[in-house]
Order: sequence, then structure tokens, then C-alpha cells
Amino acid sequence: MFKKVEGIYNVAKQAFKSRGKNPTSGVINTVPIAKSLKERRGHFEDLVKGTDKYTKSLTEEGKIQVKKTVQPAAKKISKIMDKKDTIEKKAKGGRVGLKRGTGLMKKKSDIQKIKETFSPKKSAAKKSTKFGMLSVKAGIDKNPNPTQADRIAGAKMKNKKRFV
Repeated sequence: MFKKVEGIYNVAKQAFKSRGKNPTSGVINTVPIAKSLKERRGHFEDLVKGTDKYTKSLTEEGKIQVKKTVQPAAKKISKIMDKKDTIEKKAKGGRVGLKRGTGLMKKKSDIQKIKETFSPKKSAAKKSTKFGMLSVKAGIDKNPNPTQADRIAGAKMKNKKRFV
């Protein structure tokens, strides 16, 4: 007897405790309104009219079978229209979406800056001139193609670099 009274007491205690709080956790505050109601209704009416035309020549069992397929088809149409409604129509033309410029002088991200500072430096071999231009730089001749003079100029440049 005492346990029954204690159980009733606990239930009443829980009821008063949750009185100030919202007892339901998943309350729906807003329901998104379909943007294309007229279009949805038109598609559904086309579906119904098509099945009505088709079922006139069928028996009762055939009509029942056809009407069973109408509901899944209507659900598919509804899902397709839901996807269509969620796609945003964005503005086009002019400079829409070019808030930060057109990308000619693009700002470097933090990751790019880190890569530049800690990556291995480019070697001097890549910065050197082409073999044919060595004699032109040395002032021996004006021919940009590789010649015997380029060999001589290259050899002299190597000797200077070694002793420096």
C-alpha cells in the first residue's frame, strides 16, 4: 500500500517539475510553404486526368490496380517539386559575385603564405640564361643560337664562379 502511494507521489512530483518546461522536445515552429503551389496542382491534375482516361475502358480490378499507382507517382512529383523549390534563383549579370574582384591580384591565403616561406627555394640553375645566350651576355657575339663562342663564354663564367 505504501509503495503505491509513493509511486503516485513520484508521478505527481515529476508532473509539477516539468510544468515550467516544454515537455515536447521537437516542436515544429515553422513549416516551409511551397513556392509553386499552382504548378504542383497542375501536375497532380494532369496525373489524375490521365489515369481517368485510361481507366474508362478497364474492369473494376484494373481500375483498382491503376489507382494504386497514382499515390506513389504523386509522391514522386511532390519530391521533385520540393527539390525544385529549394534551389535558389540567384541574380545574374553585371558584377554579381565579384565582391572581391576578378582575380587578377588575388589575395594569398594563410596556407599559401606558409608554403612559400617553408618550401624549398628555387635553384639558381632555373634562373640561369639559356646556353646560346652566354656569348651574347659576355659580349663575344650577337648570335642567340648555341655556338663555339658560347662554350668559351660558359667555361670562363664557371672559372669566375669557382674562385669567387
